[in-house]
Amino acid sequence: MAKNKIPYFLTAAVLVIGLTISCQSKGGSGNEASVAVLTQLLQGSGSGTTSNCRNFLPQESGNIYVADQIVSAPANSGIGFKDSYCSANGVRGLDLFDGSLDVYTLDPSGIGALLILGWSGKKVLPGAGIDFMVYENPFFIGVQNNTNSFHSVYLEPIVVEVGNDLANWCGWNPMYANSNPSVFSNDPSVWTRFAGITPFVYNQESNPMTVSAVYNSDVVHGGGGGDGFDLADTNFGTTGSGCTGSLKTDLQTNGFLYIKLVPAITALPSLPIPAGNGTPDIDGVIAKNLSP
Repeated sequence: MAKNKIPYFLTAAVLVIGLTISCQSKGGSGNEASVAVLTQLLQGSGSGTTSNCRNFLPQESGNIYVADQIVSAPANSGIGFKDSYCSANGVRGLDLFDGSLDVYTLDPSGIGALLILGWSGKKVLPGAGIDFMVYENPFFIGVQNNTNSFHSVYLEPIVVEVGNDLANWCGWNPMYANSNPSVFSNDPSVWTRFAGITPFVYNQESNPMTVSAVYNSDVVHGGGGGDGFDLADTNFGTTGSGCTGSLKTDLQTNGFLYIKLVPAITALPSLPIPAGNGTPDIDGVIAKNLSP
């Protein structure tokens, strides 16, 4: 379920009811937590609420190309946070302590634990440095100012793979390196080569950024945030269903058509991921270089 303080108008009735809720919000890290819980239920539970993200379109500029093609989204209902369009309409981060609401929520298991996006028939081409960014909606936990150590994140890890035929995929060998591997950690540094780890502030309307900033994951020190992936990474091609040496070489040389996102709780069930950290909320994916 999407997690955040809700920056939309709420009726007085909802506010009154929200103030009576004492449960802890999965998302909002501020005083509106109880209201966030209620609003999340109204928007994301299939109650008939229309999706706000339908009001927005992807905006592209040089070297920022949105994955605007929804290839497979089995959990899609077209309603609230189950509207897959929210994952393909651009990127809309908020701030360090609040995750985006322009998101499509994956299921923790079953056929709905999958999202495949593309670039409408164009290939993501390899280039220097980061080739693409994945944006989930993590946020930093704790005091909401610069005294925060920025070592604790509400995160929902995602396994990322790419391919060309929707059957064979190559990934980046994601690793969980907590000192106690049987215990879940909110420290982003122990989640390597996963998506859903790094908060982001890049927003195509309200916080546009230079290309170099957008492809900089260091959100604390001026980068746009999000999780970046490089086809030239030495770990690429060491994991993935159907990933052969020849496929790895082809993808690294000629690029890929599709990206597959699966909750780590599903793809790597041996990891100690709580249920509350197993339903990633996808804001979008962007690539730096596309084929003509």
